[in-house]
Amino acid sequence: METKDLVIIGGGPAGCSAAVYAARSNIKTTVITEDFGGQLMLTDHIENYLGFSKETGASISEKFEEHVKTYENVDIMLKKVEKIEKENGIFKIKTGDEELLAKAVIFATGTKAKKLGAKGEEKFLNKGVGYCALCDGPLYQGEKVAIIGGGYSGTEAALYMADIAEKVYLINAGDKLTGEPITVDKIPKKENIEVINNAYTTEFFGDQLLEGVKYEDSETGEEKKIEVAGAMVEIGRVPRSDTVDFVEKTEEGKIVSDNHCRTSEKGFYAAGDVSTIEEEQAIVAASDGCKAALDAKKYLDEQN
Repeated sequence: METKDLVIIGGGPAGCSAAVYAARSNIKTTVITEDFGGQLMLTDHIENYLGFSKETGASISEKFEEHVKTYENVDIMLKKVEKIEKENGIFKIKTGDEELLAKAVIFATGTKAKKLGAKGEEKFLNKGVGYCALCDGPLYQGEKVAIIGGGYSGTEAALYMADIAEKVYLINAGDKLTGEPITVDKIPKKENIEVINNAYTTEFFGDQLLEGVKYEDSETGEEKKIEVAGAMVEIGRVPRSDTVDFVEKTEEGKIVSDNHCRTSEKGFYAAGDVSTIEEEQAIVAASDGCKAALDAKKYLDEQN
């Protein structure tokens, strides 16, 4: 079986950026991804990616894919990676029906949002329901919105939305907010944030677009509802790192990496949100992909 020089896993900003820089470094590269765009596909509009003042996530994802495909030395496999192992200095990448060998790997699988599993959640995805207040929040200027989650992500999102929306309902399943103390202390100072504790979100409702949220008061058992134009589920994200178990990870599953995206295993790079990157933004992930590819070039030259 042929051993490939570089395999990139993931088709989001980090993976696509890595593919472009690897191709331009004359590295024969294989990209394995289920789709292009990653989390961008879950974002209605993007206004903070350099060069795009207002673009849909789907449109930018298409441009990423088109750019990668302009390079003849990049092979693309639209598949799901099920497991990655390292044996005798070579990485073994297993998909559903085949196995690839590689000298180096750039792992750029990103994260996935924790979902509630509430009724209507899938139906109104991108039609009022989202998972990133920072991404989608500006769409609801002057509107009433709900933030689901009273932890770190939820409280940060509520504060952010308070400066954009007319009214912010912070729906928290617990009896008190559990975010970072300095953030929690700012919540009561925002007159347009209403905290609803002991509230278990049960349904997102509406016709073609989201019109509101239903929740159950866990103390009384009573079902209540609020009318909102948008609802952001902010109960945290999970790194997509379960296919790798030979590198150092944080407790939450993020792959520990340095400023060059190098991990505890030589030749294995973690780029973008799946790594210990602090700012989970598309433009930062794209930067990570660049750095990983350039360092992978040095690594492969040393190996060869």
